[in-house]
Amino acid sequence: MTLDKFYSTESKEDIEWFKEYRADWMTDDQWLCHLFLSQLFCGFHHITGKPKAIGSGIVINSREHRLATFDFDYLTKAVIMAHNWGVRFSVEGGGPGMIKILLFKRSVRDGSMSDRHPAMSEAVEKYKDK
Repeated sequence: MTLDKFYSTESKEDIEWFKEYRADWMTDDQWLCHLFLSQLFCGFHHITGKPKAIGSGIVINSREHRLATFDFDYLTKAVIMAHNWGVRFSVEGGGPGMIKILLFKRSVRDGSMSDRHPAMSEAVEKYKDK
């Protein structure tokens, strides 16, 4: 996913509205990660933490998101979106009752581990017989 591709599916009004949520410090990659969260959680108003920079990515501390594979299937949605968008999505402990969600935009499908993010079809192929 690129900003141009994302914006191509949105109205001019929505694009302007989205931009109100972009922090001054965000690079295009960090902004794309924030848009990812907005799409994942069905709107910026459902993101329970404020994004902060972490290297070239973003992190939010959250306490309210249910991540599951079926009911409250945000985990399944996050995995599929991450492969489609080329975003590394990571969930880590964030303290009692808290999680950290870290996102890093990856721009290529091949290459070194820290630069690439495989497409969904590659991930499915890797694990389908496990």
